[in-house]
Amino acid sequence: MSTNTIRLIYKLDGIDADDGVDIFEVAPILMEFGNLVKAANAVLEYDQKLDVRVKPFKEGSWITEFVFQSTVVQNLLTYLKSSEGTDLLLLMAFLGLSVKDGISGVPEIVRRTKGFVSRFKKNEDSTVTYETPDGGTFTVTLPEHRLVQSPLIQVSYYNSLIVPLDKFPTATSVEISDVLLDNKPQSDRPQRFTREDKESFETYRNTELLEDVEDNITRMDGIFLKPKRGSYSGTEQAYSFIMGDNNVLWPVTIGDNHFLNKLKSGEIRLFAEDVLKVNLEVKQRKDAANRIQTSYAIIHVLEYIKYEKPRQFRLEDYSP
Repeated sequence: MSTNTIRLIYKLDGIDADDGVDIFEVAPILMEFGNLVKAANAVLEYDQKLDVRVKPFKEGSWITEFVFQSTVVQNLLTYLKSSEGTDLLLLMAFLGLSVKDGISGVPEIVRRTKGFVSRFKKNEDSTVTYETPDGGTFTVTLPEHRLVQSPLIQVSYYNSLIVPLDKFPTATSVEISDVLLDNKPQSDRPQRFTREDKESFETYRNTELLEDVEDNITRMDGIFLKPKRGSYSGTEQAYSFIMGDNNVLWPVTIGDNHFLNKLKSGEIRLFAEDVLKVNLEVKQRKDAANRIQTSYAIIHVLEYIKYEKPRQFRLEDYSP
C-alpha cells in the first residue's frame, strides 16, 4: 500500500521565537487540527485511511502532514491526479483550508452568517442557500453544508483555529497555507483567523445544529387515538394524543382539512374519551449527533367516535 502526503502549514503569527510555546498547550491544538480533517474525511465518507504527522517548520509554524493510504498510486503527482487525490484536495477546500474557485468553505459560511448557520434552505439542484443577518443570501455546495452542520466539525474548528488566540496572548492570527511539494506554500491566499473572527465562531460553536443526516417516514393506517391535551379548536399547530396504553404522541399536526373545519366551527369538540380512527404519518429525524426528533401528522380522519356517557337505568325502567 503506497503512502502519499498532502501538507498544510499551521502558523501562529506573533509568537516570539525566543520565548517559544509550551508544548503542553500547543500539542492539544495540533491534535484538534488533525481531528478536524479526519472528521471531515468521515463526514464526507471519503474511503481513505488518514494519518496525521506534525513536524516543526520555523518559528511558530508546523507542517501538518495528512498522510493518505492508497493502493492505486505510485507517487504524489499521480495521486493528486487520481479520483482519491481529487476528493481529498476538495476536502481541504470544503474545509476552507485551501483555495479553490467556486468553493466558499466552512469559515466563509460562518463569517457570512455571523455564526447563525441554522438559517438555510436546501435546493433541488443539491445546493444549499444560507441567509445572512442583513437579509442577503448565498449558495454553497452540499459537501460544504454537510461539514458546517456536523457537530464534530463545529467543535474541532473552534478548538483548533480560534482557541489558540486566547491561549497565546501575543498571537495575532492563526494562518493555514496549503503545501504540495518542496515545503513551499501552493496558495498566495492563506486562510487566516484573527480576533475579529471570534464572535462569529463563538456563535457557531454555540449553535444547535439540526441538519438531518437520516430521515425516516412511516405511515400507519387505521389506528385509534384518544385526545390528550390541546384546545382542539382547529387553530393549533401541535396537539397530543394517546395511542394504546398511555403511549403519548407529541407533537401531532392534523392535516385533514375537512376534520379541521369541523373543529373550527365547533361542530366537533374533542373530549378525552373520544376516539379517532386515523391514518397517521410518523416522521423521525436523526441528526449528526444522534439526536432523534419524532413528530406525527394525522393525514386523514377515517372515523370520529364520540364518547357517550353510559346511561344508568332505574328499576322502574324494567317494570312492565
